Amino acid sequence: MHQFITVAALFTGAAQLIFLFNLIRSRLRGAPAPANPWQGTTLEWSTSSPPPHDNFGGPPPAVHRGPQEYGVPGQAADHQMQAAP
Repeated sequence: MHQFITVAALFTGAAQLIFLFNLIRSRLRGAPAPANPWQGTTLEWSTSSPPPHDNFGGPPPAVHRGPQEYGVPGQAADHQMQAAP
């Protein structure tokens, strides 16, 4: 039983090394992500990254629609932001 647990611990440690390698490589060589990579429609995707001190850089935006506006018929884009009129 001790040998099995030792081997399982070594495999778990090796998996963490793969994660660590990927993390460091992505940080050093990875391309920066775009402003809204998943085409999210909620308000947190309408601000800059990192966000300003008051989150939106002025008054809070007016909300014109719900947070899940995907595939709206008659729209040019597949998603509609909450703050877009």
